[in-house]
Amino acid sequence: MVRVVRYGERDAILTLLTETGLVTALARGGARPTGRLSAASRLCAQGTYVLYQGRGMGDVRQAEIARQRRALHEDVVKAAYAAYLCDLASRALPERPDAPPAAYRQFVAVLDGLEADRVPADVLARAFELKVCAWLGVAPEWRACMRCGAPLGETEGAPWYDPQEGGLVCSPCALRSGLADDTTRRAAGWPVPRKASAILHLLARADIAKLQRVDLSGSTRDAMSRILAHQLREFAGVGGRARQVLEEIVASLADPPANDQGDLDT
Repeated sequence: MVRVVRYGERDAILTLLTETGLVTALARGGARPTGRLSAASRLCAQGTYVLYQGRGMGDVRQAEIARQRRALHEDVVKAAYAAYLCDLASRALPERPDAPPAAYRQFVAVLDGLEADRVPADVLARAFELKVCAWLGVAPEWRACMRCGAPLGETEGAPWYDPQEGGLVCSPCALRSGLADDTTRRAAGWPVPRKASAILHLLARADIAKLQRVDLSGSTRDAMSRILAHQLREFAGVGGRARQVLEEIVASLADPPANDQGDLDT
């Protein structure tokens, strides 16, 4: 369950993510706390839904819930991340039967990861955002300069992110183009920790279900968050408002990540 919209006093319009894409259906009585479909109408619920599809919107006839994911509702930070990820999935993924083959499995894995607490919630969110960038065709080659193609791990100096082009640029190209000069009229980019490009590439290719322990420095986590928020908002048109709400909630409740942590341990 990735989206729930109240419809009148009793009913709810549900958006479900299936293995082949999104489907929308009406759950009669789903908005009532004691309704037969109330448990099936909660965000993040996972199970088997039986739909009747007429000419218009389908009806949920019955539902057997395998997992309620209560932990994602009882913890404020987890709930905020889960709500954001559900919103992102509901806006970024297509209706059935056109979803990318791995979309359902990776989405289930990111919710499982939030429940398990093995990987920090923000790192899980970045991993799923990277998948979404790839599915929507807005993911650059994270390990290479988008100008000259040089491997970023082999160039001198830290890379820069180009907010106009949506990719990473090596330090020499950033200096030559004025990207690293905030006195120019051109929209300036921002520097990225040297290891960030390799970590972005690794998380983009990783199976979220197999992520175990990930330790990233605070500067790397901040850079990844800023890059992917911009990439999704400006080049894919998704995540803007929901991402802002998430950041406000987390900032009000959680301590920022320590800057003396490691840079990747999986």
